[in-house]
Amino acid sequence: MSCRIQDARHWWASGRLLTVTAMNAFRTTPWKWAASIFGILWVGVPVVDLATSDPSPLQIAVVAVALPAFAALFLLTVMERRPPIAGLVGMLVAAAVLTLAHDSFGLLFGYPVAAAGVRLPERENVLAVLAITAIAAATIAISGGADGAVFWGVTSAVFTTGAVWMLIGGLVRANSQLRDARAELAELAVAEERLRFARDLHDLLGQDLSLIALKAELAGKLLPDRVEQAATEVEQIQTLTRSALAQVREAVGGYRQPTLASELAGARMALEAAGIELRVEAPTEPLPPEVESVLAWAVREGATNVIRHSGARHAAIAIRPATATVELEISDDGQGGGHPGGHGLGGLSERAGAIGGTVEAGASADGGFQLRVRVPAWQAASAA
Repeated sequence: MSCRIQDARHWWASGRLLTVTAMNAFRTTPWKWAASIFGILWVGVPVVDLATSDPSPLQIAVVAVALPAFAALFLLTVMERRPPIAGLVGMLVAAAVLTLAHDSFGLLFGYPVAAAGVRLPERENVLAVLAITAIAAATIAISGGADGAVFWGVTSAVFTTGAVWMLIGGLVRANSQLRDARAELAELAVAEERLRFARDLHDLLGQDLSLIALKAELAGKLLPDRVEQAATEVEQIQTLTRSALAQVREAVGGYRQPTLASELAGARMALEAAGIELRVEAPTEPLPPEVESVLAWAVREGATNVIRHSGARHAAIAIRPATATVELEISDDGQGGGHPGGHGLGGLSERAGAIGGTVEAGASADGGFQLRVRVPAWQAASAA
């Protein structure tokens, strides 16, 4: 094989590696098809080598039949979600036939060995890579390249490609297992929170509801002979019912209460997903529950305004505790979006006003949108 073809081989191998990497990066079906079709175009290098070597009619016939079959098997193997055993075997047979027709097609063994390394399970991929490397070496030897650089070049390239893609396959499987573990942990966290809430409701209401049932039964027995005693029992039932209702409201209110840390984390995730870079300045010391609740709602509303209305690229959230007030400021470099008269900001103003705070929203001096919430610091003293 000439130096020109050997240089082309290196370009082909590099291009194939980049192509398959891009193919794994794009998860949607149209992109996978586009990347796969682009990847198969690199088989044109050995085709050019064959065309410049004065091929015989038999070689042309073999390539005309086997090469489209190889390309079709490659595309089907790439798009198949299950381990592509049949596709790998078909690609291997087609590559062997093409290599026997012309030794430059030995580079095609890189396709099945890469697919085996990344798609087959552990241990099976090791055996598959070794077997494909051995078949590639034997095929090259039979085709007449045993004494030249072609034999060692193709054999080492096939083995190296398989080894690299075995490592990549291990990373892909590890990432998949990590995603599954995260999903399982999230489900367990939700189940644990539901169990905690159910346990809290049982602890809060179990005794009161049992007592209400007993007093209702007693009141029924006292009627109609002891009306006054029955009325007393009914009054106690009313008192117990109001108490139980207040406890339920308190429990549900605490359950739905947002925390500043969770809202800041949610805002960062939402803004980054929208392509907006967020800078956060937050105090390390804990804030009183009343203050934290209002600021948490402010972070949620402010982040929503930045995403929906501003068209910003950068945003900042700053929380500054002081002697007299605790101030939160959310700003961005967008188009001055936000609706000061909207329901979200109106609700936020009501929450802040309930504890003596204020809300200011509108265009900033730099042209972006700015939300500023001030809450009296005496809430800390009252909470303590």
